[in-house]
Amino acid sequence: MGVLYKAWRYFQERLIGSVAAVVFLIASVFACTEFITRYLVGHTFHWGQDAVTHGIIAATFLYFGASQAKRAHLTLTILPDWLKGNGQHRLAAVINAVACAVVVIFCAMFVYYGLPGAERTWRTGRMTESMIIPLWPFQYALLVGMGMLGVTAAFQLYQEILRVFGRTAYPGEPEDEEFEL
Repeated sequence: MGVLYKAWRYFQERLIGSVAAVVFLIASVFACTEFITRYLVGHTFHWGQDAVTHGIIAATFLYFGASQAKRAHLTLTILPDWLKGNGQHRLAAVINAVACAVVVIFCAMFVYYGLPGAERTWRTGRMTESMIIPLWPFQYALLVGMGMLGVTAAFQLYQEILRVFGRTAYPGEPEDEEFEL
């Protein structure tokens, strides 16, 4: 399971994360270019705002799973941290396991119920407001991002279940990769 988890993390962080970073960079450079050309030349592409907005949103969606793998996604850890501080590591692991299970179920339902909507958008040819850029790639990016978030949470659920029993799921991995500002 540890090899599979490492492969999944590599896929998310190196491949999908790189794609998300490139999309974000392209959208940001395009936004700066649009800003400069609007005020210096007086010209802008009417689809530019849609491209930038949806590009940045798609890049964010694609990075959901990688941020969850680092445990940098939005989490509320007051209770588990307090329990760990009081020596109740097993109860903290149970709470984290329940949270991971809820995330897995939510992501699975989101993808399951979201697929028909994205497919309908694709079939009907729905476009963004500028009427040039199709909307379906961004909806599928959201579904892929939520799916990857759910898979990552499933790996973390396995990790937390083993912690409940005092075992380590992925030897060599840090216990928690906490994100500090």
